[in-house]
Amino acid sequence: MIVRVSEAQLIPGAEEEFLGLLLALVASFPARYRGLVRHEVLVDHANPRRVQYVSTWVDEEALIEYAGRNWRSEAVTFPNEEKFLTTPLSLRHYTTAAIKA
Repeated sequence: MIVRVSEAQLIPGAEEEFLGLLLALVASFPARYRGLVRHEVLVDHANPRRVQYVSTWVDEEALIEYAGRNWRSEAVTFPNEEKFLTTPLSLRHYTTAAIKA
């Protein structure tokens, strides 16, 4: 599985509107993308202007369906998202490692 983390650094005062748009956008993802295992939006307790969208995908094929061929380097955004951000989205990917009991 592949875990994808997109992180936004928001301008002051943009938190509520940005979160509303993001949550509305990702609400339909489980029905739209067959390879999405789980997803969540995280807000940093220490800095509420730091928001992450974390999604777990079955495989690379599922990520291509969601984010396109350049999924490794290009973030998925919503229209006019940049007006909420202090910097472009950061993007990281992780492979899950099995924990042995």
